[in-house]
Amino acid sequence: EGETYIGGHVEALESGVYRSDISYDFSVVPARVQRLIDCIDRDLAFAIEVEGGGSVGDVTNYDAVRSTIVTALERLRDNPVRHERPYIYHLDVGAMYPNIILTNRLQPSSIKNDADCAGCPYNTAGSDCKRRMDWVWRGDYTPASRSEYEHTRDQLATESVDGMPFARLSEKEQAAAVAKRLKDYARKAYRKTKVTTEEVRTDVVCMKENSFYVDTVRTFRDRRYEFKQATKKWKKERIRAEKAGDHAARKRAGDQELVYDSLQVAHKCILNSFYGYVMRKGARWRSMEMAGIVTKNGADLIRQ
Repeated sequence: EGETYIGGHVEALESGVYRSDISYDFSVVPARVQRLIDCIDRDLAFAIEVEGGGSVGDVTNYDAVRSTIVTALERLRDNPVRHERPYIYHLDVGAMYPNIILTNRLQPSSIKNDADCAGCPYNTAGSDCKRRMDWVWRGDYTPASRSEYEHTRDQLATESVDGMPFARLSEKEQAAAVAKRLKDYARKAYRKTKVTTEEVRTDVVCMKENSFYVDTVRTFRDRRYEFKQATKKWKKERIRAEKAGDHAARKRAGDQELVYDSLQVAHKCILNSFYGYVMRKGARWRSMEMAGIVTKNGADLIRQ
């Protein structure tokens, strides 16, 4: 009756209502904390170089900051059972879907089957042009059997539908009439009108396909990063002007901050539409496989 894919959904380690001024019981997994300690240099380098745009060598108090963090983590590791007031954090994965598309070169035209690969000159032994990726398909179908479907159709063939003989109806109208009759039959015979099933499917993503879709996503993502940096820059200028009491500079910086923030939000909406577009019925590059791969990778990242 219908098919789709398992889309994005919320993942929660623990649900509840928490307040930062009320103490709660928590149980920390020591092995996870130890993993953070083991990766401290990698994570600090990422925060400084990738997120901050600086260099580890330019940080004069790197060792002191690193030691403070490691000491706090060791204290947390050695005392996993805790009763204290929590810190409330809002964690977000930056541009998750666009980055999944870019990392795996996902685009509607790159989803291939074995027949496509068989005729491709790049498909040779040892080539890395194919990437097999999983996604979860979900389909709804009637609980009635094939013989029951045929019996229902034969029964309608001798009847009239809304005063019109069944044989004179269009193919679409015949299908709708059969579906309606079969649905009524299933409701009485099986006490349900549909059965939903899910299955993991694997599709081939071609790494050699023309990257027009991926390149466009990358362009919008990088441009949004530029606008976000400009927003932060003018925000600092506005705060500096407020402290100095310079109203003209404050007005100019505030206007520029608003402009660049509006531009980055607009680019964020466009970036999200690169994923949403591929599941729009009637879209030129509709691809349920690509949409399913994107959402499954996102869910797996959050679980990890």
